[in-house]
Amino acid sequence: MNNTKQQKNVIDQIRNSRGRFFGLYTSNRPAINAQFHGETPSYVMIYDRNSGEKLKLAKSSIIGVAIGGQLIGQGY
Repeated sequence: MNNTKQQKNVIDQIRNSRGRFFGLYTSNRPAINAQFHGETPSYVMIYDRNSGEKLKLAKSSIIGVAIGGQLIGQGY
């Protein structure tokens, strides 16, 4: 699967999380226990349960998501 299609699939899964927490993997930080809070064309806003902070992450830095017992994209 090419990277653009894989990234779109990962973003779609995050968007469809329906308020549940999920594991989020990025290219520049450790795994995040996250909850989706919104998006712009280039960014995703999430709540990081571990740090208790809201974060704004570039969609291009997101490489994988673990949701519903399944890993989509890449993880660690």
